[in-house]
Amino acid sequence: MKVKRQRITVEELLSRYAAGERDFTKVIIEDSREGLMRGVDLCNINLEGSILIIDLSGAILRKANLRNTLWGDHCSWQEADFSGSDFTGINNESSCVFLRCNFSNTIWNQADLWQSTFEDCDLTDVNFDNADFSEVKLYG
Repeated sequence: MKVKRQRITVEELLSRYAAGERDFTKVIIEDSREGLMRGVDLCNINLEGSILIIDLSGAILRKANLRNTLWGDHCSWQEADFSGSDFTGINNESSCVFLRCNFSNTIWNQADLWQSTFEDCDLTDVNFDNADFSEVKLYG
């Protein structure tokens, strides 16, 4: 049985998170505004199976569950903290650019990182087992 994804706004996500909710599995969050998430703390959020078409630059998503998420439209995230998060099975539909992000102690098992760029990111103790590194660039 296929589960239908629920489309929610960034404002709804933030309101529900502030009220104590952490489980946002299989949602669609799409917002083209830049810098909207800067400084927002979403630690321990569960976004498994979600579609994320938002700018997460500056967001704090420590220990987040991002398993099997789909990222769309040339994501470019800067200075976000994803330390301790799980990116197992993620799929970026197009190239992603990560600048000065903290990915320490993250899991990227079987992640599709096609054409992604990691520049000046903290990749300490990262697990990239079975990840697809086709055309990936690492700088710094």
